[in-house]
This record gives sequence, C-alpha cells and structure tokens, in this order.
Amino acid sequence: MIEMFEKYEKSGQILAKTLEYAESIIKPGTKLLDIAEKTEEYIRRHSATPAFPLNISINEIAAHYSPTIEDKSVIPEKCIVKIDGGVSVVGYLTDAARTIIFDEKWQPMKDLARKALNNALDVVKANGSVFRVGEIIQKTIEKDGYKPIVNLSGHSLSHYSLHDGISIPNYGVSKEARDSSHVFKAGHAYAIEPFVTSGIGRVVDKEQEVIFRHYRQIDASTLPSQFREIYSYIDENLHGLPFSWRWVYNAGFSKEKIHKTKSELLRRRIIHGYPVLVEATDSPVTQEEETIYINEEKITILTKRK
Repeated sequence: MIEMFEKYEKSGQILAKTLEYAESIIKPGTKLLDIAEKTEEYIRRHSATPAFPLNISINEIAAHYSPTIEDKSVIPEKCIVKIDGGVSVVGYLTDAARTIIFDEKWQPMKDLARKALNNALDVVKANGSVFRVGEIIQKTIEKDGYKPIVNLSGHSLSHYSLHDGISIPNYGVSKEARDSSHVFKAGHAYAIEPFVTSGIGRVVDKEQEVIFRHYRQIDASTLPSQFREIYSYIDENLHGLPFSWRWVYNAGFSKEKIHKTKSELLRRRIIHGYPVLVEATDSPVTQEEETIYINEEKITILTKRK
C-alpha cells in the first residue's frame, strides 16, 4: 500500500509541475499543437508518460479537445482556456485541470470553479458518500448565479484505468437515486472536477473526434498486413489509455498509413473516439480538477503543487 501511494504521489507531483509549465507557455497567438507537444514532452522528461493527450479546451468547449497532427489553431485573445492533463507512473494515474483566462470578465467563473472544488474537497472522507460532493458543488455554483455541468463528472482511478467505475457527480442526486455503495474508499484515488458555465449546464457531442482509445485487444496477425505495425505499436505502448494520433506520427509512422489504419481499426471497433464536448448553448465554461488519495486518517491532494 505504501509503495502504491508513493507512485501516486510521484505521479501527482509531476502533473502539478506539468500544469504549471503549461500555464507558463500558454499565451494568445500560441499554437495549440506546440503547447500540447511541449507539455507532453515535459512529462516524458520527468520519467513518466501522459495518461491521456493534453486537453486544451477553449471557451464553450468543455473537454476532449487535443490538437491533431496538422492542427493550425491558436489561443484566441480574451478567451478562457482549460488545460486538463494526466500523468502515468507505471500505470498509477493522476488527472488535474486548471483554468487560464485572458480577460478579467471571466475571473468570477474561474474563481467559482476553484471555490466549488475546494468546498467539495472539504467534505470528502473515507466511507463518505460521493453524492455529498455533488450537492456541495451544485450549491456553491448556483449560489453565485451559474450552473454546474451535470453530464460531466469526477471519477475513481485505478491502475491503468482513468475511469474505474465510480462517478462523482457535479450536482445533487435525489436520495431515491443514490447507490449506497458509491462511497470514497480508503486506499483509492479519485478525481474531482467541477465545471462552471453561464449556459444551461449540459454538454453535447461535437462531431469531431481527436482523442481515441484502444478498447478491444486482438491478435495482430488477424489484421491485414498493412495495419499490423501500427496496431502492434498501440497495443504494446499505450496500455489501453486514451491517445492521440500525434503520438503515433511522432513514433515514425506516415500520415497516410495512420489514416488507413485508423479507419480500419474504427471500422472493426478495435478503437473508439471521444467526441469533443461543447456546452449546449455555446456558453463559456471553466473547470478546476485535482486528484486525491484517501486513507483512513487523511485525504492527500496528490496534484497540489508543494
């Protein structure tokens, strides 16, 4: 148990420093591709790997946007940027997010996301209900006239699994709908992540998919020969975690080969994509997130910079 905690702690501290680094290079006019590549490389230089592609979600985009191989987009003026990153230390995962603003009018929303997160962290305890967290988040956000995004949630984490079965809601759940088994357990890690919006408080799928995950393992020899090399790379190196095709391209595979293999693996349902998530009324969104580790005596915020 001690060894596991030490790996989680290392993962969390690398992530805290990584997000601090990302914040230092994010400026209006900076290419999202450069930010993601430099930030993910920062993780690798610190003896860890990205647990998923760096999410850089601007304004009404709430989650799941990471730049593509030839992404030309840049950070706009006067915008809100959410950076959501993950770190793996031999499969011990942490997940955290920060909001950066380039216009003071977004300050109340930025501060409110952090306030909701801090209030939620204050009530977390071993064997405590995850639904209490949702109540606190919703009350904190709505008291200031905004909405939480109700169809995004925090989550439990385990070895090589970012979403390990327990969801932590960002809203109050009726007592009739609560599952008594959904409690914070000692010896486990959890990510808590409130989202604040001036919209209706829901996200919808955008058609574009830029983050993918290998979720059905097969024998590579059953694939046509032209698809085996990339499939084997994904299978052997990415551990079933979300990935970007940028990583495959940077490993030396051609864009043409990636395009053909991607289409085939999607067709066979060997991989699947995560759609970009946008607030339903195109209203701005802020987010704050930390990963915590729970034991019987205390709660450790793993991703808090020491």
